[in-house]
Amino acid sequence: MTINIVFLNATGKLDNHVEILEREIENSLKKVSDYFLLADLDITVTPFHTGEECPAGLGGYALSPHREELLIDCERGDVKEVIDTQLLAVLSHEIHHSMRLGLGHHLETLAQQHIMEGLACHFEQTISGGRQPTLFKELQDYDWQMSLSNISPLLSEKDHSFEKLFLGSHPEEYPKYAGYWIGFKLVSQYVLNNTASDTDFIGMEADKFFDGVA
Repeated sequence: MTINIVFLNATGKLDNHVEILEREIENSLKKVSDYFLLADLDITVTPFHTGEECPAGLGGYALSPHREELLIDCERGDVKEVIDTQLLAVLSHEIHHSMRLGLGHHLETLAQQHIMEGLACHFEQTISGGRQPTLFKELQDYDWQMSLSNISPLLSEKDHSFEKLFLGSHPEEYPKYAGYWIGFKLVSQYVLNNTASDTDFIGMEADKFFDGVA
């Protein structure tokens, strides 16, 4: 297994944060390896482009089964706290995506998208000691089952709006992060009914999580 950590730092904005980032990435990788056998990974770290920052201050993408990108808002005054509190959750979430992609699972249908995100959010909660992802702060009272019922005819569709269902581009229809919440609740419900663990169901087909629900 080879893991490369590369800082994309032409702007110099990461200069004061490289040491803590390296430490927290290494600590996070050790924690993830308690659950899964890690594959070869390239992890790149770069500052957010101005205007694209996320509220949490740290975000990420899984670009392939072997590539993660972390983005940091270096303009904040609490960058160290952001790294301390967010990096494990974000990196574990994106590594989970990469592992599932590596097992041959795709993101063609809306159902697959919900479960890909729901599984990663559930793992994020597990590895963080039971703390729910920060995405869900405003969604605790959101009726995910009613929303799922509304979109159930679309679950097999390949042409769906990620921006609307997951990123809140049409908040009058779906609040921001609703798609993540639906996926997370589906996975959580499956766990309750089947006493399964994150290592048990990472490779399961998405349709299994909808049995008896949608």
